[in-house]
Amino acid sequence: MPRARVRLFFIIGVLVIGSSAGAQTNTAAALRVFLDCNRCDFDYLRTEITFVNYVRDRRDADVHVLVTTESSGGGGRVFTLSFIGQEAFAGTDDVLEYATSQTDTDNEEREGFAQVLSLGLLRYVARTPLARQIDIQQRGGTRGGSAMATPDDDPWNFWVFRTRFNGRVNGEESRKSKSLNGSVSANRTTDEWKIRLGSNARYDETEFELTDSNFTNISRNYSFDGRGIKSLGEHMGLGFGGSLVTTTFRNQDLSARLAPAFQYNLFPYTESTRRELTLSYTVGVNSFNYEELTIFNEMSEIRVDHSANMSLDFNQPWGDAGFTFEVSQFLDDSSKYRGVVFGDLEFRVARGLFFNINGSSSLVRDQIYLAKADLSDKEMLVRRRQLATNYEYRLSIGITYSFGSIYNNVVNSRFAGSSGGFVRAF
Repeated sequence: MPRARVRLFFIIGVLVIGSSAGAQTNTAAALRVFLDCNRCDFDYLRTEITFVNYVRDRRDADVHVLVTTESSGGGGRVFTLSFIGQEAFAGTDDVLEYATSQTDTDNEEREGFAQVLSLGLLRYVARTPLARQIDIQQRGGTRGGSAMATPDDDPWNFWVFRTRFNGRVNGEESRKSKSLNGSVSANRTTDEWKIRLGSNARYDETEFELTDSNFTNISRNYSFDGRGIKSLGEHMGLGFGGSLVTTTFRNQDLSARLAPAFQYNLFPYTESTRRELTLSYTVGVNSFNYEELTIFNEMSEIRVDHSANMSLDFNQPWGDAGFTFEVSQFLDDSSKYRGVVFGDLEFRVARGLFFNINGSSSLVRDQIYLAKADLSDKEMLVRRRQLATNYEYRLSIGITYSFGSIYNNVVNSRFAGSSGGFVRAF
């Protein structure tokens, strides 16, 4: 079956006829579905779509629904639903898409997703005895017509603007802190261009009451960045970006950067929700102005660097995995470089048994911004500035195992509220 694109303006309802139909949907004869989704409201879906049996392991399912998401140009998200037939439905696969808008409420988003999920499942339900109890009706009216919008149809020309501001205060007898942060962004995404402009600001202040004195730590981080990316067919993209940054942590009063970049994807970008293998190369010009004299006796300097990146991502029925390797280096001093390796894996080993591991490791040889002045013990403890290091690493390993009933249909929300932050029963 050809790939189907389903948008919000397709409002198709799936109705289960009669109360007896609802009673029979939880029998063993109903279609068994494993919903593999990290961004779904499972309680809502189990309550609204009752003509299937939900199972806890994909090995028990007739249909494995793998859901992946990515951000859309309008500030929303695009859900890609891959229906993978198993057992008697092996080889019967399908793909549907559902797009949300940044103005959609959570309820509108989950309603629309449920409609698309129902539509995709009907193909399989039609081959079960339950098909006689299902009726399909198209609701009156449409939202926006039956064709995708073009820039000429949009008074904003596909531009999306977003602002955010947060303030926070907390404290206790010997410690007080406050934090202010905000951001402004403008984005435009079409098939040909992807443009992003953004500005972020953050101010943190913490006051400690020590035995012999008081100590106040202040951290400031301000940034502006912009990038434009031109599509060059199904496998390539050409970009140009720039940024302005002020950060006390990295001893930068103001740093500026301009950089072009090229990326090649071995797989078509239309398959990005399932698999990607990208190779990228960037050359950048950097201007640094420091708050304090650096360990190299510099208060300002201009450096040119380049970097290469390889990234591999998979989202498959057996789990998902990602791997990234990046190397960057200053062109005027080859001894100043950095190498970063990052990877994550979640793998279904057996029924109910999952293994996950993620971590990163960096070889650090490019800390040209380090302040020459020594930090006090207090400043080191609160990480006021970046410390000298030759490496960085992080590693997380875990397993989960569950067993018991294969069915996962029932929703019971009684006593689902917060416990107030303490471990307690009622």
